[in-house]
Amino acid sequence: MIKDEQGQIILLAGFILAVGIISFSIVLHTAAFAGHRTIEQETCGVNHDFKSLKSTYGTILRDVSNFGATDPFAAPQLTTHENQLIELYALEGYAVTFVHVSYDDIARTATVQIIFSDGETTYTETVTYELG
Repeated sequence: MIKDEQGQIILLAGFILAVGIISFSIVLHTAAFAGHRTIEQETCGVNHDFKSLKSTYGTILRDVSNFGATDPFAAPQLTTHENQLIELYALEGYAVTFVHVSYDDIARTATVQIIFSDGETTYTETVTYELG
């Protein structure tokens, strides 16, 4: 072989190697992105339902507090509403638990730990609601 031909072979091999590495990177990126999108789509409904639950519970706490309850956690109406929420979300396949953490009469805030499970994953969040 002539030295020019050896150089051309080295250049061709380098080009083929570069194309192979780029192709492998694209395939790997596509697979990782597809996995991420799948996980995101699976948890989207649960996240929406959990946000909706937190918002609804805050509205209930404010309503119970505004209807004259000195401590909304002690009001029987709150227990009734909590049980209704628990039953409603159970129909959708979720388990919900409310843990009353604290109530501050001066600041008019109530802190609640909400435990929300879809059977596979349990979401726990402590939320402080301003009661107005």
